Formats: sequence, structure tokens, C-alpha cells
Amino acid sequence: MGNLPFTLRQLDVFASLATVRSFRGCAEQLGISQASVSNQIRTLEDQLGVVLFARHAGRRPALTAEGIAFLDDLRGFNEAAQVLARHRRVSSDRPARLRLRIRVGQGLVDNFIRPRLDHFLADNPDIAMEFDAQPPSQKIGDDLIDRGYDFALLHLRADQPVPPPMRAVALLRGGIFGHRRFAEGRSLPLSREEISALPFLMPNSGSVQEEMVLRSYRKEGIMPRQVVASTQYFDVMATMLERGLGVASFSEVILPPSMREEVIQLYPLEGWHLVWYRKDQGGDDRLDRVQDFLLSALLRDANYPTVKVFDPAYA
Repeated sequence: MGNLPFTLRQLDVFASLATVRSFRGCAEQLGISQASVSNQIRTLEDQLGVVLFARHAGRRPALTAEGIAFLDDLRGFNEAAQVLARHRRVSSDRPARLRLRIRVGQGLVDNFIRPRLDHFLADNPDIAMEFDAQPPSQKIGDDLIDRGYDFALLHLRADQPVPPPMRAVALLRGGIFGHRRFAEGRSLPLSREEISALPFLMPNSGSVQEEMVLRSYRKEGIMPRQVVASTQYFDVMATMLERGLGVASFSEVILPPSMREEVIQLYPLEGWHLVWYRKDQGGDDRLDRVQDFLLSALLRDANYPTVKVFDPAYA
């Protein structure tokens, strides 16, 4: 089967939005942000080359003629998938389902893991995974043990020590990112003074994430003069970067590939580590399958831009 102009995740978002006819309602139903819904639909329309929803200020999004036809065909697509799924062999001696709790950094599930999850679960019906998406934290080591996670895959600033239960598997580029228009007529990287004068996007005031960002700025002698917005959602912040509304401390990998032409690194900061945790190291080979799936979903994806991979199995 050739490459399809959509992902299963995009189809899920489209079907939800076609049902609730509300970007906010769709976001709440799927547990993602409104910006993520908008980006998924816009990308789907770009890949198909058609407009699926008519959008007007103050009115609910409405399916266009192309959208109605696509929804009808999607129903047929889902029915065909169910027919194919019936070919799965059912064994009477199938082992008990393995249930796992996995903590994952924000952005990793939507951009890298979920697009591949359907195939993995279809091939491994005896494995159930519950994902807990979290922003960066300074106490991830003890938290993983105390809350009983089986696996964790997170981003941690490279200037922070990796907690003993975890190990660094890759290094990622970090810095202050913003729309390329902020660099027009200037040499990169921008100076501390030039960066400090730009409008900044920050994590929520008083949060651990804000303190981490401010500490990295102070280390470089950067003093933001104006903060134009604060949010806990990295996908919302990335969308604001693409619109040229401000600059922010980011790991390059958090930016969707579609944004990396317009959103560039304006000033280099300490990089980020991809850190890994596995509670149980032996026994059940299904744990090895889950480990390979999670690490491969990132480290073998060309859109996951590592500076260096420390694990030779994925280098």
C-alpha cells in the first residue's frame, strides 16, 4: 500500500470535529488543545488538497461538500478496517493482558507515538498502555517510583542531573526560538541585548517550568523586557511562535516539522536530554517489545532531530 495522504490520528480528529462541530468540544473530547485540533485539520486539508470545513468567525465549523464526501468514505474505511481485524487469530491460551503505565513528555504522544500506536496494539493485543503526558519537572525520578510508572520517556534540560532511576538516551538542540522575521537584517545568533528586547512567551507564572526557563536566561545574561503571553501548553506556544507573536525557550524537537522552516533558533541555550526509565528489567518479553516500540517511535523517526544518540541500538 502506497503512502496515504493522512494519518489515523488526523482521521480521529476529523471524525470528532465532524460530529461535535466545535474546535473546543473536539479538543475536550480527545484530551488535546484547540491549537492541536486546528493544526491536525489544517495539515489534513493541505495533504488532501481540499477544504473539509468552512470556518466563519462566530459560527460553528461546517462540513463542505468535499468534507461530507470524505466523511462518507471514512465510514467505509472504518468498516473495511473492522472486517480486516476479524482475521486476527484468537488463541485460547493467550497470556493475561499486560497493563502498563507510561509517563511521556508533552508532544511526544501526539507527534511520534500515537501515529504508530494502532499498528503496535493490533500486533500485541495482550498489551494495554495508559499514557500520562506531563510537562518537564525537576522531581521526575522520585515521582516515577512513587506513582508506580512502568516506563517513562521525557525531555530534561541537559544542565540538570539525570535522576538515578533514569538514563539519557539522546541529546537534543535547545535555544530561544522564534519566527525568522525576528532575525531579518541581523546576524545569528542574536546578541543578548537583541534577544532581551523581543516579546517573550513564557510558561505559567509561578510554575516550575517558568523557574527553569528564567534560570537558564539568567545564566546567559538574558533579561526579557516584555512577556506577551503565558501558557502551560507547548503546542499552543509553538503555534504562537509560528504566527510571530513572540519568542520562547524550546527544544527543537517540540516544534512540528511543518513549522521548522519559519520558526528558527535565534539564540542557543543548553540542550535537552531524552531520558528513559524502565521499572522491570526482566522476565516478560512483552516489556522488551514495548521498550523497542517507544524508543524506535522517536529515535528512528527522521523528524525527531537529535544531536547525538547515546544508545548504540538506535544510533
